[in-house]
Amino acid sequence: MATTQKIRNDIAKTKEKIAEQQKRLRALEAQLAEEENLEIVRMVKAVKMDNKELTAFLKAYASGMISLPEGMLQEGNTEHEETEGYEDEA
Repeated sequence: MATTQKIRNDIAKTKEKIAEQQKRLRALEAQLAEEENLEIVRMVKAVKMDNKELTAFLKAYASGMISLPEGMLQEGNTEHEETEGYEDEA
């Protein structure tokens, strides 16, 4: 009987830890989204386009009317690859 109670206690403790970690995960995901949004805002502000110019540029890029230089695409992939590794470290 003592063994089953010990197992039940361990299960309860594990569930509590899981709930805490899930809460921490949600907070970290929200923090990441906020930082990504701030980074996007900083990049957009650095371009110094007004709303109409930025909208026209993004529409032209999305429709394929313009494309990024080949070197810029490779740089963007490198940056994305560097941030992907952090997901596994928690």
